[in-house]
Amino acid sequence: MATRRRRSPAFTALGLVLVPTAVAAGLAAAHTLFTLASSISFFSVGFGTVLVLHAARLIRGERAYVFAHELTHAVAAWFQGGKVLAFVVKADSGHVDLTKMNAFIALAPYWIPLYALVTVALYKIAAVSGPWPRQEQVFLAVMGGALAFHFAHTARALWSTHQSDLDHLGISLSLSLIALLNAGVLLGALKCLFPKEVSPADSIRWVVSVTKMFWGGLAGGAVDAVRAVAS
Repeated sequence: MATRRRRSPAFTALGLVLVPTAVAAGLAAAHTLFTLASSISFFSVGFGTVLVLHAARLIRGERAYVFAHELTHAVAAWFQGGKVLAFVVKADSGHVDLTKMNAFIALAPYWIPLYALVTVALYKIAAVSGPWPRQEQVFLAVMGGALAFHFAHTARALWSTHQSDLDHLGISLSLSLIALLNAGVLLGALKCLFPKEVSPADSIRWVVSVTKMFWGGLAGGAVDAVRAVAS
């Protein structure tokens, strides 16, 4: 999908400034996920199975990912009053032509797990008809798989090919925002699924602490270097 390129140095600088926070947020989300892995069997099985199958290339689902990617662009544009002029999905690529483009629309597919949202909607609809065997366990397993599908394909897309969507804000700011937003999505999803076991507030405090420590240490090192040169 073609995007309007904006190469502002301020975007690059802001992206670099956010790198420590983005890395810390990703580590906090991953730590929360793996800490819960031993006790959350169905979710963990779904999440781990999809990751393993994806890594082993036994199941990839490129066309399904491309469809979700382009559809998320389209829905984000519709949400803001834009129109879709063309929608193309191929085996491993696609594009959507829109009348409106901004950072939210450009980056939406990289942090909004569409299939996870569809899973929630279908679960809510199915629950209206009454309970069915092991419904919660099935839901958790599918949710785990849907989230893993999103993270695995997002990482692959960003790693393997240049994404023109990132040109809108620049690579550094786009990647930092994508990392931060995905960490927030994972923590938010885990909090909704397991409210008693997950504390996003603790993760946020840790991320803030790490960010302060990083920049404080960097500033202190710079001051010491200046003093050493001056003396």
